[in-house]
Amino acid sequence: MVIKRGVLYALLTALISGIFVSLILAGGQLFRGLTGYSSVWVGIAGIFLIAFIFQPLSNIIQNLVDKIFFRESYSYQRIISNFTHALTQPKTDLDYFAHLAPYLLNKFMKLNGASVLVLDRGEHVYTVRAGENQAAELAGYSITEDSPLLKELLSRKQGISLHEANLPGSIAEEMKKLKAVLVIPSITETQYFKRPTLLAIICLGDKISGQSFSVDDKEFLKTFADQATVGIEYAFIFEELKKNQEIVLRSEKLAAIGKTTAGVAHELKGPLTYLSTIAQIMPLKWDDQEFKESVNKMLYPEIQRMQLIIEGLLDYSRNKPLMLKPGDIKDVLDRALALLVFEIRKNKIEVKTTYGHAKKANIDANRLIQVFMNLISNAVQAMGDKGGNLSVTTSDSAEEIKVYIKDTGPGIPKDQIKNIFDPFFSTKESGTGLGLAISKKIIDEHKGSISVSSLPGMGTTFNLSLPVTF
Repeated sequence: MVIKRGVLYALLTALISGIFVSLILAGGQLFRGLTGYSSVWVGIAGIFLIAFIFQPLSNIIQNLVDKIFFRESYSYQRIISNFTHALTQPKTDLDYFAHLAPYLLNKFMKLNGASVLVLDRGEHVYTVRAGENQAAELAGYSITEDSPLLKELLSRKQGISLHEANLPGSIAEEMKKLKAVLVIPSITETQYFKRPTLLAIICLGDKISGQSFSVDDKEFLKTFADQATVGIEYAFIFEELKKNQEIVLRSEKLAAIGKTTAGVAHELKGPLTYLSTIAQIMPLKWDDQEFKESVNKMLYPEIQRMQLIIEGLLDYSRNKPLMLKPGDIKDVLDRALALLVFEIRKNKIEVKTTYGHAKKANIDANRLIQVFMNLISNAVQAMGDKGGNLSVTTSDSAEEIKVYIKDTGPGIPKDQIKNIFDPFFSTKESGTGLGLAISKKIIDEHKGSISVSSLPGMGTTFNLSLPVTF
């Protein structure tokens, strides 16, 4: 069958070539006849012209024949092309790769099932992240790192077929549980993992056609696994960077909370002292109407003041994923100012708030309060204990809400402004250089923008914009 297929392909290719050559020669003769010149050079020029015209047609016909006779090779090229293209897209989570790989393999190789087990570095197990067809029900199934199948894959560094002679029973049993007749390892040997590490296992069910996996199939799958290794390793690195970024964000928050604790305690002490005093003298003045009116007048504002401080502190300290919902920026600004009121008063800072916006924005209050606290705290520190003026102003337009936080401090030198949002860049001796970098990241996550304008001796203004809620 293979010989007949090869002979037929050779005959068709020869036929296409013969027709192409005949057309060129006939075209050359026609060209000489039309021009009226019998020169050999005119004939050659005509041949080149006809060859140039008919070459694309010849290529199309030849490609069509190739696709008919080598359909699998063309499918494999498409899979690798699609998969490689996907690796260049801004998708970096492991689930994305785990869903994409079995989908492509199952679709193009026409399998009864395909799945991918991915290393869970925290739990030291390999878990089926996604499956297709018969393997779809395996999602969530795990095997441990000491599995005989995994050890054999790491040792061989190549695929294992269920139909191999002398295949150990324990390995065959594991493959049957995975509904796989062929498993291909994805192994990395880069310095990031320090030693050869099995990142994932591609599990393939049998072909719907009933045919066995050929040598070409296995070579293709090895190439596919190598491509997957690059993507999965990148996803691991990206996830670790995100985790480290969250740790930095959390530590910066805790450091700021530590700085404001004394101020918060001082601000809560006043209302608590008032409430304690009221509780002590209330039994003695229960029938005093003037006392009741005084308590009614003072009690609610003091409780509201405490509530504002506590809610602000809770919003600031929460460590949750970004959750955007319609909210009033005024409320977040008020909470940030309430948390920093002790520092503001201690430094004799006069605060003026002008809220000129009427619209709401899609915000995450516990992230946004971190931005406002950082900007306000920086402004207070810049003005120092000599005092100054801090203005917090808002305005809105059809598409965005603007926030301006302006101080009367010494300003920022022109050569430093361009680096002001860079990580670890600080104009303060004791600064970490992370506050403004994190603030910019949070504003970017809100699809907003942040910029700064400053002149030495004229103060600094931070300009923020956030999209309104439609």
